Amino acid sequence: MGFFISDGYRKNAQDVGDNKHPFEYWSDIVCNEFVKLDCVKKEDNTDQQFYGELRGGVGIGDVRFAEVISDSHQVIRSKQQISKTSEADFLISFQLAQQGIVRQSGREAILTPGSFAMYDSTQPYSISFKENFHQFIVQMPKEVLNRHLMNPEQYTAIQMSGTSGLGAVMTNFILSMTKELSHLDQASNELSNNIINMIAMAFSSSVMLEQVGSNSVVKESLINRIHQYIETNLCNTNLNNQSIAASQGISIRYLNKLFEEQTESVHSLVLEKRLNRGLKLLQDPYYSGHSIETIAYNVGFSSAAHFSRCFKKHFGQSPSQYR
Repeated sequence: MGFFISDGYRKNAQDVGDNKHPFEYWSDIVCNEFVKLDCVKKEDNTDQQFYGELRGGVGIGDVRFAEVISDSHQVIRSKQQISKTSEADFLISFQLAQQGIVRQSGREAILTPGSFAMYDSTQPYSISFKENFHQFIVQMPKEVLNRHLMNPEQYTAIQMSGTSGLGAVMTNFILSMTKELSHLDQASNELSNNIINMIAMAFSSSVMLEQVGSNSVVKESLINRIHQYIETNLCNTNLNNQSIAASQGISIRYLNKLFEEQTESVHSLVLEKRLNRGLKLLQDPYYSGHSIETIAYNVGFSSAAHFSRCFKKHFGQSPSQYR
């Protein structure tokens, strides 16, 4: 497979001058293109035999692209390297040939052709290649992706599919667009935002979330966000499964699936939170002069009658009796 990137610059480990060995030169190439890393070559590869070629120097707005075809080796982003620099980027590696392994935050993503994974330059990580490989890399500032995707750190070092759903749409779009960079107009900021939006949608879509569903860290983070959203919007009478799912960019089916292992359903959770808040308002001297109807509306019920029925069923007394 040839390179997708035809513009920009080309750097080859074999182009080294007399003062360095090819692998040493390659380490400099990689560090200058991405972030500061430690490169470790495979033991049976001598410095002189090493082959590595990088195409880079292209991008749109805040998004940069690079492409690597290389012999096997490992790159390590250590705490020591992080302490030396102020680099704060997210990178996404698309595996185009052979295999790569991304490790970060106790997770491991085994990348095969057609898959991709994200990693965070502000936390230690490693990427290992046991044989020669081909990768396409997208790089963007952390603060930029944070504006489009909530808690992107939860998705690092998790294998994502680029062959179906939004993952396939994103992969095909980015690779196809890269071939046409020289023909694109100068509306780079708008196009850059579209790319980042597509990345955010791909990672937060229900299809992707189901891929990472076995990862307890991701599930716990999402469930916590749902709890926070419910607390913030409890007084909204339109708060329901559909609005909650939409707020997190997931389907109602996946929302219900998330709560299958919880002690109560989403509907029961919302109802219990509303009743408990209603109980506190009935206890609050400030609300002693307020009607039951006002309290019902303040905790998200659409009528006093519905509030009273649910309250009596849950606490054994009507709101009036409790007061």
